[in-house]
Amino acid sequence: MRKNLVIARVGATSLHPQWLDHGSPRTWDLRLAPYQEVPDEARRGCDVGDVVVGPKWTGLRAVLNGWPGWRDYDYIWLPDDDIRTSQATINRMFHVAAGAGLDLFAPALDDSSFFAHFDTMRNASFFGRYVGFVEIMVPGFSRPALERLLPTLDEGDTGWGWGLDSVWPKLLGYRNVGVLDAVTVSHTRPVGVLRDRDLHRRVHEESDRLLRAHDCRQEHVTFGAFDESFQRVDHTPEDLLKRLLEGWRHLIDRDPRILWWIGEFQRRHLPGPPYPTAGTP
Repeated sequence: MRKNLVIARVGATSLHPQWLDHGSPRTWDLRLAPYQEVPDEARRGCDVGDVVVGPKWTGLRAVLNGWPGWRDYDYIWLPDDDIRTSQATINRMFHVAAGAGLDLFAPALDDSSFFAHFDTMRNASFFGRYVGFVEIMVPGFSRPALERLLPTLDEGDTGWGWGLDSVWPKLLGYRNVGVLDAVTVSHTRPVGVLRDRDLHRRVHEESDRLLRAHDCRQEHVTFGAFDESFQRVDHTPEDLLKRLLEGWRHLIDRDPRILWWIGEFQRRHLPGPPYPTAGTP
């Protein structure tokens, strides 16, 4: 029995076959949770569950509540099916998450990715970051954390999961939550806008309701960092901010608003020195 598990919500055009290298060691099992039938060639090396129509989190809620097998694993990853990655990268992701003792984590998105939130993108200054937000696109969990967070999937009915990525870090006390800058994947689909106006309204209302119920908000903050030996690296708030800006310089050049957002989120949690006044050396 491998100690790691990937549960992927997939369709006929899922990229998951690219994740498998059948000729080399793999440290994880792959269970497919299809929302439509997948071709026979895309089933090789996978455990395939029943088709459950609907959005990603509708199907994952059904799997996690109806199939107890996931509780036999130490770490579970729940990626979208438009993620381009490799078996070796997923092996490494689980290795780093376990080494760093993370309960909620995600690989960083590489520079070719479509993205919605700047802090999900790779920061070149770090091996890994302790953060306040892990997007629902590619979240990973320790088994105890997933067991604790599983009831939150029953708090919404749209199946889109918006708001959960703010609730989960709050429920974990913003401890052992990380983005792995040294382990990157590519998000291949543009970040779209819901065309169904009623669904758009319901998804946003559901997200707002979740955040109110748990008294939280999106926290795109980096609290600190860890290195390749999985040890926390001590940074002053000023040095941490400097390194964040250096590592995301290419994003800031594309959209200078990111500079303001980084400063605002860091200031909320890691205030720097007082603003100098007249006569201050």
